[in-house]
Amino acid sequence: MDEMALSSDSAAGSAVLVMGITGVGKSTFISKLVGKDTGIGHGLTSYTQGVELHSMRIKDRPLYLVDTPGFNDTYRSDFEIFAEITFILSQIYRTGMKIAGILYLHRISDNRVSGTALRNFRLLEYMCGLDAAPRVFLVTTMWDSRNEDYYEAVLRESRLRSTTQFWGRFCQQGSQTKRWRGDELSALSIVDAVISVGDGEGHKPLLIQRELVDEGKSLNQTTAGLELMSEYITAEKRLSQEISLLQSDASVSQEDAKGSLLELKKEIREMKHAQRKLRVSTREIFAEREHSYSQVLAHMRDEQQKLVFELREQRRQYQRLQDEMKSNDQLLRDEQYYWSQKRVSLEQEVRMVRRRRKSIDKECQQIEEDESLLNEHLSDFQNENEHSMSQMSQNMLQLRKRDVAKRNLLPFLGVLAGVGLTAAGAVTGLIPLAGAGVGLTVSSASEMRLSRRIQNEGPYENYHGSFVSNSFTTAFNGAQISDLVMSDNK
Repeated sequence: MDEMALSSDSAAGSAVLVMGITGVGKSTFISKLVGKDTGIGHGLTSYTQGVELHSMRIKDRPLYLVDTPGFNDTYRSDFEIFAEITFILSQIYRTGMKIAGILYLHRISDNRVSGTALRNFRLLEYMCGLDAAPRVFLVTTMWDSRNEDYYEAVLRESRLRSTTQFWGRFCQQGSQTKRWRGDELSALSIVDAVISVGDGEGHKPLLIQRELVDEGKSLNQTTAGLELMSEYITAEKRLSQEISLLQSDASVSQEDAKGSLLELKKEIREMKHAQRKLRVSTREIFAEREHSYSQVLAHMRDEQQKLVFELREQRRQYQRLQDEMKSNDQLLRDEQYYWSQKRVSLEQEVRMVRRRRKSIDKECQQIEEDESLLNEHLSDFQNENEHSMSQMSQNMLQLRKRDVAKRNLLPFLGVLAGVGLTAAGAVTGLIPLAGAGVGLTVSSASEMRLSRRIQNEGPYENYHGSFVSNSFTTAFNGAQISDLVMSDNK
């Protein structure tokens, strides 16, 4: 709760008491519903006699959970716990709040119902009254840890419902039993169920609320108070009897007897003190409790102010972080835009390089094709040249053969022609003509000898040169011979 003062919003809500002996899981059950470190917790229990108060919202309305210590508490007497619970119940009733219901938690793992548990069942019945039984739920715990002996746990649950001195009387009057399986969902379903029953029952007051507020009884006059007083008286008598027996028992050493007597007498003093407290006026007891809760309220207000300050500081830091995040987001967007543009530019360059590479690859391919074609042409051309040269070589060889044949024939024809001229000159008496015939004959005969020699000795060129030279010589010699012939004729 934000404050202990019950405002109109608080009056519009309702409360659920969570009861049970120590160790049944009350605090764990509540923490599953509201979380940890909420409401009035361990830090202020010295003011509230171990009672812890928590708040939550269910069905769109406030619900207050009252975690009460069991009557077997180690640090507080049963009277202190009883006075605390009755004070809370009477204050709730006076301010107009409703008790939606009471959840009594019990370990299903217990093999037997202890005397402490029986005592708690009985005091709970005397505080609530059997007519409020539909709003009192028996919630069994530790089901989440029951594996091998689940069947035995079910049998224990059945015995609790059916046995009169356990939960039987409550069940006969409409009380329900619920299983809490250790999780939040199961806890919520139980609280939702008790609220629904409370709404249907009209939130009738509990027996002790009617007795304290409507009837004005003191604590020792209430049904539960009388039961508690009876227990104290019975316990006191039992302790007195134990003291008498101890004092009369000769088998017990004096030292042991002394220690036991001191402890028993201490318990008797506590019983008498509790009885005196019960006889004190309810107004006086509740005034003391109101003072304690006023201190709790002051502490809670201080804590709330600190929380408000912390919340304000957290909000300021949150706003600063949010502003920084916005600024960082803008920077991030700018950087993302820059790098996106950079990426687009690089992608364009990559595409251009790829296109250029494709073009270069295409050009290289064309060059390779042209080079291959050129090599083919050159090879064909070379082959053609080689073929032409081979053909020309053959042609030249044929021409040379023909040339040599004709040259060899020319001297022979010259001999024939020279003899004719000589004869013609002799017949006609023309001395020059006869001399020319003689010279031609001699020259042709010489060429025949030379031709044969050249065929054996050298190329055509040398032969041709020799031919010219020898022809000239022969012609010269022939002219001389003609002159000689003509001079002889004279």
